[in-house]
Formats: sequence, C-alpha cells, structure tokens
Amino acid sequence: MLSIKRQEEILEILNKNKQATVEELAAELFVSGATIRRDLSAMEKQGLIRRLHGGAVPFLSSAEESAFAIREQQNTAAKRIIANLAFRLVKNGNSVFLDSSSTTGFLIPLLNNLQYLSVTTIGLKNALLLSQTNSIKIYIAGGQISNHSNSITGSDTLEYISRIHADVAFISCSGVNLESGFTDADIEQSKLKAQMRKNSRVVAMLCDSTKFGKTFMSTDFTFGDIDYLVTEKTPPEPYLKKLSESKCKLLVPEDNLF
Repeated sequence: MLSIKRQEEILEILNKNKQATVEELAAELFVSGATIRRDLSAMEKQGLIRRLHGGAVPFLSSAEESAFAIREQQNTAAKRIIANLAFRLVKNGNSVFLDSSSTTGFLIPLLNNLQYLSVTTIGLKNALLLSQTNSIKIYIAGGQISNHSNSITGSDTLEYISRIHADVAFISCSGVNLESGFTDADIEQSKLKAQMRKNSRVVAMLCDSTKFGKTFMSTDFTFGDIDYLVTEKTPPEPYLKKLSESKCKLLVPEDNLF
C-alpha cells in the first residue's frame, strides 16, 4: 500500500475512534509498528494528527486547541524536565504568573518548596493544583471559561491581569518557528499572555522540543519578547543563533546557568 493511501486510512481511523495506538493501527493496516510510527511522524508535521505516547489523536485545524486532558498526557517526561529547570528562576517571596497550560502545571508541585509566594493564574486546573499546596497565595482571574482548554479568557480576564505585576511569568505555547516566533491556536490566549509579559520583570517560555517548527494561528511573542526559553533538549542550530541575536537565554539540562 502506498504511504499516502495508508496515511489517509490512518486519518479515517483516528477521526472515527478519536485515538488509536501504534499497535492497533499496525494490526488494522497489516504493516509493522515502525511503518506506522514513520507515517504518524509525517502526518504530525503536516498538522493532521497529534502524537501521544504510543499512539495518536486527530488534529483538525491549527486554529483548534486540543482538549486539556489530551495535552496533559503528552510529553510528560519532557514537561517534568522543563518544570525542574524553570523552578530555578523562582525565589522565596516572588509574585508569579502561570498561564493555563499543562506544561506550567508540572511546575506547581515544585513551588510548594518555597515560601511567601503569590501566584496568579488563568487556568482552572492550575488553580486547583495550587489549592493543594501549603502556603502559596493563589489568585485566579475572572472571565469566560473555555471548554476546550480549562482556561479563563475575555475582556474581564485581561483587565484583571493588567492590574497584577509579577516577578516572573511562566508561559507555554502551541508552536514555535524562526519566522513567526511563539504561536498559539487561540487569539484570546495570546492577548492574555501578552499582558502577562508586559506586567512581568522576567518572562520564561516553557516549550518542549515537539513544538519546534510548528506554527499556529496567533503569535504570542517574538524571540526578543522573552528572557528565557526553557526546553528539555538543545534546539537546532538556527534556533540557537536566533536566541543569541535576541539576547534570550536558553535553559536546557546540559546548561549550568546558575
């Protein structure tokens, strides 16, 4: 079977069943797991699917954000590494912004090791996680709740964030490339993140390596808008050059920055 035809069948299966494992796809299409993994990799680059650990889910549009429950299960090992690196940017007594992303959610248990923190978030799940900590002052912005992302958005949310100032903002994105910078699937999310950047002394972008080379509908930041890029492994050379030109510091496991 030609790879194009096989990938069309994979997409039909995913659209019908909402998700499938590599083993299930291999059995249904009578090919090896290695062949399916190559197909899924090619399809992800085309923006047709999103890969999960051991399988995939359909992705219908670059203007559509995947459900929080799905995003929370993606690249968990990388997100833990990123969270541990990002934690080095927080100190006792800091005021912190957290967006609604699952990536910033992995940072929350670590924040419990510090004292006298104030954390403001636009994420329902992140606010719930924060409520299980011991001594963090927690603030959540009001506004409209988005069904797909567990986030709070809208003009009321933006007005609330505009009145808060933070020592450090931890923000994630849906994709990053050299031309468009850091992008998201949701314009309202981009507006809120821009306000967080404006009101923060330090901005840290938490971005796992699977997001490099991808572009979504709305630009959040250019490389020059952020102070730190935190990721689980060193990006390709063109990104290193862009970071250097933008005076943005890279925080990866190989670094000994502090």
